[in-house]
Amino acid sequence: MRRIALERDIDMSEPKSAPVKRSFLSLLPRALLSALFLLVFTIEIGSRVCDHLVESRLEDENRRREMMRQKYEPDFVESLYYGVLEYGSILRAEQQTKARNGPHPYLGYALLPNYSTPPGPGQQARHNALGFRGKETTWEKPAGVYRIVTIGGSSVYGQSETCDAAVWSQQLEDKLNAANSGRKFEVVNLGCSGWSSFEMLINLELRGLDLSPDLVIVYEAINDMRCALYTGGGEPVRDNTHWRAPWLVDRPSAIEGFLAHSRTYLVWRRYMTNYVEERADLAFFAITNYKANTGDTYVHTTDGVPIPERGFLNYRRNLNDIVSVSEARGAKVLIVTQALPRWHLDGAPRSREDQIASFDRIQDIQREVASARGVSLFECARLIEQAVEVELAAERERQRAANPSAPPEKIEELARAEVRSTGLMKSEVHPNDSGSELIARHIAEYMLGTLLAKSDGR
Repeated sequence: MRRIALERDIDMSEPKSAPVKRSFLSLLPRALLSALFLLVFTIEIGSRVCDHLVESRLEDENRRREMMRQKYEPDFVESLYYGVLEYGSILRAEQQTKARNGPHPYLGYALLPNYSTPPGPGQQARHNALGFRGKETTWEKPAGVYRIVTIGGSSVYGQSETCDAAVWSQQLEDKLNAANSGRKFEVVNLGCSGWSSFEMLINLELRGLDLSPDLVIVYEAINDMRCALYTGGGEPVRDNTHWRAPWLVDRPSAIEGFLAHSRTYLVWRRYMTNYVEERADLAFFAITNYKANTGDTYVHTTDGVPIPERGFLNYRRNLNDIVSVSEARGAKVLIVTQALPRWHLDGAPRSREDQIASFDRIQDIQREVASARGVSLFECARLIEQAVEVELAAERERQRAANPSAPPEKIEELARAEVRSTGLMKSEVHPNDSGSELIARHIAEYMLGTLLAKSDGR
């Protein structure tokens, strides 16, 4: 009887365990859903709290200046701030709420009128009411003024200078007026980052020549070099659509618009996709099939395949047209060669030699067109590049004295980094304030000693 009772007890105990297992399994989805709900709730509320915390930080001018640095890394609270989720950084959020560039039906994109950088960043810029960088002006040329327009890309616009007054176009105006030549000079900056001769020509025809300039200064080569080399959008074509893409305009679907109200969605989009990177980089809007972080960002040549001729033919045609439309409207043309320290291209080892050879060829075309059309050409590039090399040699000596045991390659690395940071040229063709001053000084000296002297009969 005892054995039977024990067996009965065992048999009776087995069915009691089954409901316990079913209960645990049924609770697991509920626990996961609760945890997910808690996470979403925390993000939704926490991100909005972070908005207020960051905005209070921005009210402190010293803190704001620190947060507006180009390479500032946001902390955890700032990483959940709406501006960082939408634009990638606090600086970019400040810039994009009032964008510098916008779509244009004939130029792809152009500077937006009345733009100004927010307080704080180290590089201040302002666009006037006409949509050009710098101080206000009028379409009508004032009586007695010798008006100059400068055309080109970022090295004309002023990508690296600290303020409008430091850009070489404004410094050129200042130096010409300070020369007491008996004339009043005005220089209007028509540059826009990323523009090649295609946009320069169209902008000059549609807007620049309406300013009635006496002189058009052409200062650009590198963007046309890259148009000629770029194969990311196929072989170069006559209208440059292998390079220049139509401006992308956000047209979110109804679902995307609804989800954008959720901070959880914004966190996922910011940190789990490349959405912000594509919105923050002008190249994604303006270059066909652009891919960032490829080593040779803009140039995609194929080893062993000759560089196509089309891009160089395009440039020669465009430059000739710039001369023709300028002269037809009563303006003279001055081509100024663009400075490029060749070692600045060492970061693109696969295409370095192609870039250098093609950049030189673009400048050779400038010389040929100037000679054939009787247009003035000033070899400014050689003077600036020589000055950079003198600067670099002096910095090497300083680094050797400061680091006597360092190997030569380390000395070179330190010297180049210092020269790019504090010297004449920051990156490739982009001058620092001192480089802009030197460009302006050389152009002013050339104009006063040669170009303007000829027009005065001296």
